[in-house]
Amino acid sequence: QVSSRSSRVLRARMASGFAEIQSAGRLVRPLLVSLLLACGAPHRGVDAEPALKPSPCAQGALFDDWLSEPEAFLHVDQPKGLQGLHVACLWRDSSGILQLEAFKDAVRAPLGPERTALAEPPEQGANWPAFRTSLSKALGFIKQTNTWKHQELKQPFGVFARQGRRLNSFGAALGAQLIFVVVGGQWFWPPVREGFVRRLPASGMELETLSVQPVVYQVRGFLKDSECEELVRLGEGRMESSPVTLMDKDKGKAAKEFRTSSQARLDRAESGTLRDIDARVGGLTGVPKIHNEEVQLLRYERTQYYSAHLDNWDPSYYSDAAWFEHGHNNRFITVFWYLTTVDKGGETIFPRAYGLPQPQNMYGCEQGLKVKPVKGSVIFWYSLHPNGNTDPNGLHGACPVEEGHKFSANYWVWNKPRVPNPGVDFAERDVADEEVEEEAEADDAGGRMLSSLEEEGAGSASMVALAAVAAVTAAAVKLWLQRGSEPSKVEEVAKPQASSSKRGQKKS
Repeated sequence: QVSSRSSRVLRARMASGFAEIQSAGRLVRPLLVSLLLACGAPHRGVDAEPALKPSPCAQGALFDDWLSEPEAFLHVDQPKGLQGLHVACLWRDSSGILQLEAFKDAVRAPLGPERTALAEPPEQGANWPAFRTSLSKALGFIKQTNTWKHQELKQPFGVFARQGRRLNSFGAALGAQLIFVVVGGQWFWPPVREGFVRRLPASGMELETLSVQPVVYQVRGFLKDSECEELVRLGEGRMESSPVTLMDKDKGKAAKEFRTSSQARLDRAESGTLRDIDARVGGLTGVPKIHNEEVQLLRYERTQYYSAHLDNWDPSYYSDAAWFEHGHNNRFITVFWYLTTVDKGGETIFPRAYGLPQPQNMYGCEQGLKVKPVKGSVIFWYSLHPNGNTDPNGLHGACPVEEGHKFSANYWVWNKPRVPNPGVDFAERDVADEEVEEEAEADDAGGRMLSSLEEEGAGSASMVALAAVAAVTAAAVKLWLQRGSEPSKVEEVAKPQASSSKRGQKKS
């Protein structure tokens, strides 16, 4: 005799264990079904595979505005999907078992979504860290997604509801039902397809997808004419030649070989208009405004240009990588403002759009996605994949102005806050790594026992079945014993150091 809570926990463990050891032989299935029936689970037959009911998200068509078709990703040498962005449905089925149905990398799979029965998190205290551990295991991702050094500096993955609301509790995730797991830690708008328009309910802004690979959006009328004119006035008399950060291979070259514009740095503290736009950018990107760099106002006269480049720093190309935390503290999004309409030329070009290869000529404007400057419009794109890795498709440049002149501005959004002690705006909390590893080891104990018996040829199918059932049952008993225990220690993410002047000058 067990409580209703314990029975639900055991059913969840049994369901999860049933899926994992299905290949152990037909003898295992009757044993597991018997245990499930003992705990009140409905019997759907031993030999016939049950037909899965559609998830609540599938029934409500909640996935439709968030997933892309594989064909939208045109680069044949890259994965099909948004690397590190998983769209999932979380709910309890009619038996009370916690279920997760997921589209990995926000792309529709030919065989449909993957469904997993999740372990029930503890009732109190450590339920969020435990749920996060269960989530990462079910989705099959780890923290390290590249060869960059100092992985301890990478922020933990983020869990979000629709429209980019960060979730910080198991109850909130279950209530949201449709959740977004972003391995790199910050909200990332799924592009769906070229031409897709997403309306943001809070602001009424519309995000039009210009490209899926790279992810590029256009927002028309983001800036008022008066705001554009004020920003141009703020920069008058302060313009100087635009610098660049040279990769190791380009050290010793002059900046004007790559870029011929002029610029002025504008701090939001010097203008109420800038502060208003700053908040608006936060609503546009879904990333708190404390992640925003100061504005870089740009002026391009006739014939001036900027050759193709990336806005983030990839430590593969820079020997001095410590100042940007070896790639883990980096420019994530570029929000590019058009402050004037250009008569001819001056387009922003993405030469790797439409599945095109890396260009041989970084100064060319013949191929790729070209966006014409229109006063008041902004475009924004991601320099990093959702998993935090460099997106090489974010390569972009400024085509030469042929007629007139061009005023524009860069507004960079970082993946970590630009201020010390960011507080609640960077309040993602995660269990300490060693605790996650310990829990994962405990949860995998049954699987290791089964594998060991199989590898060593340990006897009959009945021995294998007995070991499997014992391992799953032991895991359920472990959860019973944890009820009422002290919550696990929860650690807050380490805060980055204050931004240095060097950091603001490094990349242009």
